[in-house]
Amino acid sequence: MGLPAIIKCNSMVIAPAGHARRGADRTDAQREAACKNLLYQKGAREGAEAAVAEALGEELKAKTARNGYMSKATKSKIKTLVDTLVFLSQLREASQQKMNKRLGYKQQRCYLTLITLTLPAAQHLNEMGEFDDEHVKRKLLKPFLQKLGYTFDVDLHIWVSEPQENGNIHFHILIDKYIDNTKKDGNEAESQQLTKAWNSILANHGYIQEYATAQRARHAAGFAYDASQQRRVEHFDAATGRYVTRMEAVNYADQVEAYAYGEATGWQNPNTVDIHKLKAQNNIKAYICKYLTKNDGQDGRRKLGGNLWGTTDQLRQVQAYREEFGDELRDALIRLDAHKPGALKTMLVTPAGNFTAQEFEDNDLGGQVPVLATIYTYSQALFWKFAPWAFRRRFENYYREAFRRIYSPHLVAKPPGFDDEKRSQPARVAVLA
Repeated sequence: MGLPAIIKCNSMVIAPAGHARRGADRTDAQREAACKNLLYQKGAREGAEAAVAEALGEELKAKTARNGYMSKATKSKIKTLVDTLVFLSQLREASQQKMNKRLGYKQQRCYLTLITLTLPAAQHLNEMGEFDDEHVKRKLLKPFLQKLGYTFDVDLHIWVSEPQENGNIHFHILIDKYIDNTKKDGNEAESQQLTKAWNSILANHGYIQEYATAQRARHAAGFAYDASQQRRVEHFDAATGRYVTRMEAVNYADQVEAYAYGEATGWQNPNTVDIHKLKAQNNIKAYICKYLTKNDGQDGRRKLGGNLWGTTDQLRQVQAYREEFGDELRDALIRLDAHKPGALKTMLVTPAGNFTAQEFEDNDLGGQVPVLATIYTYSQALFWKFAPWAFRRRFENYYREAFRRIYSPHLVAKPPGFDDEKRSQPARVAVLA
């Protein structure tokens, strides 16, 4: 059978009637998993890297336009950075303690924590009557991120912006330090230090004053119960092994407590910061990414202006671990597939498009269309059960060196002629994430 006419259109492959179409049975989750489990074959042809980049949705800067929503390529990049932070936090060095004299307690060198920042009043508009997202990021978020560094000793962070149901912008920030943000009875000076840091910035731009005015008006005649008040609550679903979020009514007792605290503090310290310790969470990466990669416009919320996310330069410079795909890794994947048939999925990257192995066979492309690279998709947790010990050691040593360069740069010896940029970018032959 001759080569069927295949038309390439926006990374989609459309085959003639009667032939398998690429992606018909591949979900977004499977495709995103493939982005994290790319293995370049030995001797890949010239142009393979560009073809693979396109297959994974890694858009070129010139082609990437800000449309106010998060693209698949952006989600993939953020998830890669999350992977790196998770790997760093799992090293034994990460549990080392360091005294934070400003806070008065010790912190682990790398302990993943997720912060959510909200506005206590309606977001300010610009002269065009539109939400001024750029102003919030420049005048509120930026100084808060700086304070995370010099007061709370945060070395690495990833932040993303997202619109709430009411249109207000809010931020999720993954940081590498745990910060005690609890209320301390009888010790207001040490209570909610993170919340106070954010609220002090909000106060400089009128948000706390607007919040206080609204609350005083609402409770002008004393405590006023609001039956419509809701909050987000997370529950662990044992059936799926995931955390689910739902809205629940704020009960009478909790509203009374919030009213009493508001009166006692002159309505100057609203609950604008939510903090999650991630050490005990099941499937940390999935939990984090649920928050960091939501703003894709599918829920009907508004577009955001400017950058949707950002990270520290130190984290951005840590490339995903890569090495040549040889017999050692191939054997591990074969054993994985034998242990759990169907767990190992394959996608072939070709000049004509990207195909599953079955689609490649159905379209009778063997021997006619060169395979530039093979993408294997599999469970990361399952892979580690079969990964060779030598590979584990190389993998850990790579991230251990990155850890030292970030947290203990004075201990990293630099030999003559050391080139930071070249050293941080090993051969782009295989990706494991």
